[in-house]
Amino acid sequence: MIAGPVDHIAVRTTDADALTGFLTDVLGLSRQGSNARRLFPLPGGVTLAVFASGTPGGGLGSVETEKLPDHIALRVEDVEAVRAVLAARGYLMDGDMIVAPGGLCVQFVGP
Repeated sequence: MIAGPVDHIAVRTTDADALTGFLTDVLGLSRQGSNARRLFPLPGGVTLAVFASGTPGGGLGSVETEKLPDHIALRVEDVEAVRAVLAARGYLMDGDMIVAPGGLCVQFVGP
């Protein structure tokens, strides 16, 4: 098994201020990060990263997009070992991410 524990989940929202208010005022989460990348540590060590839709500079590796991609990030011991396992199965990573079948974007984060 190459997937480790979830490191973070990144989502885009049409109203980052409203979502921030909900996460802090209603759910009682603490906020970290900047206005461009709002980070909310969740119980169990996972972080929710919130981005406003249309945040510039997003993309996977060299593939620039208008928006940062929604993704889940998995913590692994060795990103290069993950890359080798995926390549052996016919999948190629772009930087530290892959768009899995069905469109799920998965990022692999090393120690």
